[in-house]
Amino acid sequence: MADFEAHVLHVMARQSAGLIVSTVYGQKQDGKRFALVKTQVVWYAVRLVIENSYAVEREEFFLEAEADNYIASKKRELEG
Repeated sequence: MADFEAHVLHVMARQSAGLIVSTVYGQKQDGKRFALVKTQVVWYAVRLVIENSYAVEREEFFLEAEADNYIASKKRELEG
């Protein structure tokens, strides 16, 4: 897991992101690990980082509760 955590931090360092508030890890059915990283500036953003990829999916939320609900829903979807 340490290698994947390092990958996530490397990917996030390349993003224009605020403070990392939380990171939730999971594993897709195909075995690839993923991280949902919640950041905060004025609003909240959640970024999906997938193992062996530098592509990032990003969603923005005004309320932290909306970001948390998205994280829970996306994690369930990705884990199948």
